[in-house]
Amino acid sequence: MSYTGSRAQAGRGSSLSIGGVTGAGGSPTFVTIGEIKSSGISGAQWSTDDVSNFQSGADSEFITTMRDNGTLDISGNRVASDAGQVAVEAAFASGLKYDFKLVLPINVQAGQTTVGDTYGFSALVQSRDISVDTSKAVGWSVKLKISGPVTLSAGS
Repeated sequence: MSYTGSRAQAGRGSSLSIGGVTGAGGSPTFVTIGEIKSSGISGAQWSTDDVSNFQSGADSEFITTMRDNGTLDISGNRVASDAGQVAVEAAFASGLKYDFKLVLPINVQAGQTTVGDTYGFSALVQSRDISVDTSKAVGWSVKLKISGPVTLSAGS
């Protein structure tokens, strides 16, 4: 098959939502966190252990042990009345894990017509920053420390 152009998709139309406290039971209601400008999961990696031994020869040997699913950093405009931002502030104040969903836009090239790919995870609101500059909108940024697995549900 010959190359017919990139199949990449833009992030425009993505959404990040916060649900209830992880493990609280029931079916949490997710609230969209408004006015996010950028977001991304980073730092996911496997921890390893050196299992080199006398028979390994000159090459080191490693096994994977635990996976750290990294963090999700978000930044955007601070909106005091946004229900999603208020929920994130409450999650930060509580120090508890909450459920989150990152939904990518519908990817028509992948045959999606209803919903884009969805990443579900639990996270602690590890940090929150507010930036104030007289020549800019008040900014809001949050670091979510992912705890446990990240599940990908393919869009449809």
